[in-house]
Amino acid sequence: MAHSCKIGEDLLVKILSSLPPKSLMRFKCAAKWWYALINNPRFVDNQLSNCLHNNRSIFLKRLVPNKDSNASETESVFSVLTFCEDADGGAHRFLLSRVEDINVPVSMSVMSGGEELRIVGHCHGIICVHVDNYSKVFVWNPAIQEFKLLPSEKYFTDWESLDQQRAPYLPLNNRLEWAMGFGYDPISKAYKVVSIIFYGSQRHAHTLYSVVIYPLRVQVYTLGSSEESSSWREIKTCSLETETTFLWPQIFQIHLKGMCYWLGSEQQKEFVHEEELRYEEMIRQVVVSFDMSDEVFDEVTLPDELLDHERTFLGLFMLLTVWNESSIALCVWHNSCDVSPYFGMWLLDNDFGACVWTKHAGFELTSIPIMDLREGGGHVLALWKSDELLVVDEDGCTICYNLRTENRMSLPTIQICMSNMDSPIVYVNSTVSIGLGRHQT
Repeated sequence: MAHSCKIGEDLLVKILSSLPPKSLMRFKCAAKWWYALINNPRFVDNQLSNCLHNNRSIFLKRLVPNKDSNASETESVFSVLTFCEDADGGAHRFLLSRVEDINVPVSMSVMSGGEELRIVGHCHGIICVHVDNYSKVFVWNPAIQEFKLLPSEKYFTDWESLDQQRAPYLPLNNRLEWAMGFGYDPISKAYKVVSIIFYGSQRHAHTLYSVVIYPLRVQVYTLGSSEESSSWREIKTCSLETETTFLWPQIFQIHLKGMCYWLGSEQQKEFVHEEELRYEEMIRQVVVSFDMSDEVFDEVTLPDELLDHERTFLGLFMLLTVWNESSIALCVWHNSCDVSPYFGMWLLDNDFGACVWTKHAGFELTSIPIMDLREGGGHVLALWKSDELLVVDEDGCTICYNLRTENRMSLPTIQICMSNMDSPIVYVNSTVSIGLGRHQT
């Protein structure tokens, strides 16, 4: 009899771990046994593992009509797009089945001062967001409506408030003075937020016009199980420096296998004349990685085929995403007046510490029916699974293009905010609680 009960209990756990978080949250209120089971770390691990291997959702920001105004005005909302497998064996493996708008918790909206929230990144169902000026940063699990407002960075001063002599310049007009990242440390089993800031510049002490750029400063916030174990720490940034240059992480892309990745560039440390700051081209564009356990940055050079563009970058757009649930993919599309519009995809192999790019796909956009990309108005959003390319056109309409079959499918109109600050993310619908590291992916 006891054996039968054990089998029944194991079967129940298996069934429950396959259910969506909303259903599990309702079951928690049914009985103490259910509450204890669903909060059990092993159960959370199982539920997360199921989500990771059956992941068919994308979290993004889109435009909807403003309910409090006339029909011509819109507002931005967070939404989850859920895909299902094509049971009919059509050209596309996955079809859009549901669009669900996500409500931001009222108390979270109050804490943000009503300012618009921007997406930093995502890991295991937890999303990191910030307000426009980075003054407030949240970690948030929309599936269980749990969030945390992080304390203000302890060591950083607003660079604009520094005296004019110390910080009169920002190198390059398009360079961000602040960047962030979010991911998971598989060694300490903790989630971490990485904050990177440009800390100013200074005229050289012995010359009138030369300018020295200060090193970037970096802090890491570790999410713990209590306020005492959660804190900001400033870390060393020597791994971001060479003798004459800095590596400059700019736009956070993804987290995978304990590593965070940014698109970034290499920047001079010193300028002979301050006028150079106005016209200086970035030395080269790079991918910057960060080991969440060792807390060390590293450089990943671009594929050799892209090095011809490293001086101008005109019409060259890049996106890092996850391919086949296990590898980093670099998607590149090039659209300028001097060459044919082109799309390429490279896969990153970093076994044994050596990073090598292997080309996976490449074709001229004139040869495929994604008109919006080759006209310059479109944008690649994500690589869905291993061969589905998700594209949005200039009107916010979404198109799915299959790299293997070369077939195109227009999805229902779900107007999307076009912003590099709010790139859509492949989303995991999990029950992982804020501050609790559970999985080692």
